[in-house]
Amino acid sequence: MARRGYSGGWKWAPLFLLFCALVCGRSSACPALCTCSGTTVDCHGLGLKSVPRNIPRNTERLELNGNNFTRINKNDFAGLKYLRVLQLMENQIGAVERGAFDDMKELERLRLNRNQLHQLPELLFQKNAALSRLSNSARSCDSASGKVVNAALWQRGLAGGGHKV
Repeated sequence: MARRGYSGGWKWAPLFLLFCALVCGRSSACPALCTCSGTTVDCHGLGLKSVPRNIPRNTERLELNGNNFTRINKNDFAGLKYLRVLQLMENQIGAVERGAFDDMKELERLRLNRNQLHQLPELLFQKNAALSRLSNSARSCDSASGKVVNAALWQRGLAGGGHKV
């Protein structure tokens, strides 16, 4: 039995799917408690204990300073390939897992000042060729094996300036 007044709603299906792809499936939702503006995500001073999970993939600047992170895990920044500035100062970070910054090929500036870092994995910044500014005020920071964290950083002069990485 055919329904009366039904005029073939399937003709709108492609438009609905396009709408869902553009709006429903977007990964640009701002993490809870954070503020998002353009490609900047600001989660500073919120007392967070871990890096938010739903950071938009197109983020270029991420403000995470002044929280209560104790560790940076390998997957915390996975997929953030457009990130250029990462602010992690004034947390309680005591460990950074190897590969934590690997997806950030565009990373130019990283601030790790005022944390509890005393040791970093060897070659931590090997995949961050664009990194031109690294701030880490820890005086006794060294890599796990006593080697330079990344020889390329030394060559670019990023590891000097009063702090040892």
